[in-house]
Amino acid sequence: MIAIELTGAAVLYQGTIQDVIWLFYPGAQLVHSGPEPRLHLELGQEGPVLWAEARFYDQPAAITHRATGWQPVIAEESLIELKRLARLAVFRALEAATGKNPSPWGIMTGIRPTKVVHRLMDEGWSQEQVKAYLMAGYALREDKAELITTVARTQRSWLLSREQAKKLVSVYIGIPFCPSRCLYCSFPSYPLKKHRAMVEPFLKALLEEIKVVGEALQSRGIAVQTLYLGGGTPTSLQPDQVHLLLETINRCLKGPCTREVTVEGGRPDTLSREMLSLLAEQGVSRLSINPQSMNQKTLETIGRQHTVEDIYQAVETARQLKFPTINMDLIIGLPGETAADVTQTMDRIAKLHPQNLTVHALALKRASDLKQRLDQFPLTSASETTAMWQETHRGARSLGLEPYYLYRQKQMVGNLENIGYALADHLCIYNIQMIEERQTIIGLGVGASSKWVDSDTWRLVNDYNAKEPRQYTERLREYLERKVQHIQQMGAGS
Repeated sequence: MIAIELTGAAVLYQGTIQDVIWLFYPGAQLVHSGPEPRLHLELGQEGPVLWAEARFYDQPAAITHRATGWQPVIAEESLIELKRLARLAVFRALEAATGKNPSPWGIMTGIRPTKVVHRLMDEGWSQEQVKAYLMAGYALREDKAELITTVARTQRSWLLSREQAKKLVSVYIGIPFCPSRCLYCSFPSYPLKKHRAMVEPFLKALLEEIKVVGEALQSRGIAVQTLYLGGGTPTSLQPDQVHLLLETINRCLKGPCTREVTVEGGRPDTLSREMLSLLAEQGVSRLSINPQSMNQKTLETIGRQHTVEDIYQAVETARQLKFPTINMDLIIGLPGETAADVTQTMDRIAKLHPQNLTVHALALKRASDLKQRLDQFPLTSASETTAMWQETHRGARSLGLEPYYLYRQKQMVGNLENIGYALADHLCIYNIQMIEERQTIIGLGVGASSKWVDSDTWRLVNDYNAKEPRQYTERLREYLERKVQHIQQMGAGS
């Protein structure tokens, strides 16, 4: 592992520039005194101009890059601008020193890159102005700048006004059980064969959380715009349990303003005709059937307990039951797959005509089995995952699907992104609200996070439920008190 000595402001800005350095030198140890190569960073201001200059000593002559920008009108935003300039200066210096550009996203390493675009569009910038700024100020490749601005433009009509955000929320409900745990999974997920005894206590606590939160929202005149049941695999529960859950949701949370109810039936082996009929009868409007791959060998490798034929059967039954929107999730970069395998998956998906398609680039997470078994399942190369991405993009567009939301994660193969495609009248409203963070999202159940948005400033407070079912049930009172308090603050002064 290489060690890079940091000097000057680089020492103070280590947290800001570390992920930029790691794009070029993955896992490099950053030290304050040590052997070359050495990275020196200076920051300054000349009148209204802020600047950052990075010098990288990896050869006899230092590679230098200076990035400049105007001091923001709001003084508190000067630190944010200096951080951007520091990252850009380091990125450009390392790019020149190494002769490579390792990421099409440049210095935009955060989870929600579209938030930058929306801030600029709020100020009246055109799509072309934003695109040019992203390429110059964040080192985005042109195709990614085009993608991100197109996605943001599609989302604009769904973003809430400040007044709307005081009266409309979305609700996420986390069900932490699955038939089995997938190789890549890092979510709170408990295989039912081993943890079935946890289900009833968990469900009792969840129903109580739904009732209390529903009452608190109604008392403040706050409506639920979208509902999303995820996990885990909600449909791994027994049909009578799912029926009770959906009945309670419909009674306590759903109302005239509810535009969308999504259920992740991610595992086709949980989608019997009985289960699908129940979901349809209870008003589920968006159903996710998530194969991740349409190749049988891959399904077995990642720990799935269903066949490709099971996927076809689940989609066909869902079509017969007339679910308004069917989504399918795929992952590129799965162990052992090639771009040719992804092409085969897309060809098979094309025959099913989903209205939504969500494509994830494999992210290596600490809590996943894959992280512990990389010697058995080496990661796919950047060039191969890029070819896979191109195949999914081609396939989505051939179905008439357009990109409408995206987000990024750390340690994604190929430094790519997760992207949702949809037909124009089948966008997932919840996905947009959750990613853009201009609406309060209330998280119920195990591992669920709540995002309490202050619509006056668009600042938010995050709050989390426990990731383990037993802890969740034991701490339920604590979660309910906090949620009711937040809801009362939302309604105050409205």
